[in-house]
Amino acid sequence: MRAAVLYDWQDSVDMFADDEDDGGAGKWWHLNPTPSVAKMLDWYVRHFSGEAYSTIGEIQQQAHTKWDVPAADTLTALRSALDLDGELTEQQRTTYFALLEPHEDTDWPSLPAG
Repeated sequence: MRAAVLYDWQDSVDMFADDEDDGGAGKWWHLNPTPSVAKMLDWYVRHFSGEAYSTIGEIQQQAHTKWDVPAADTLTALRSALDLDGELTEQQRTTYFALLEPHEDTDWPSLPAG
């Protein structure tokens, strides 16, 4: 799941790479998973919510490390994708994503290159 989302996002980042403002990665609306990936993420959240919680955390960390995307922007992009292409109700999405909201002091540690 993590690889599918990040692969789709890489395509979006590459598409907006010439954006003068931020190299294409700093705006959450540049992170567009395909409808099929969004549907798969929705299914994953509905059926394996605990594992999905961890996976979304990993997605947040990798998006920050790779493209300097804030954790909150990553969540906004994922929630937007599920709003459009998922089967979760609005209440379910609100509740689930409220649990994922990053703290103001979230600072991802740097990972070794390699």
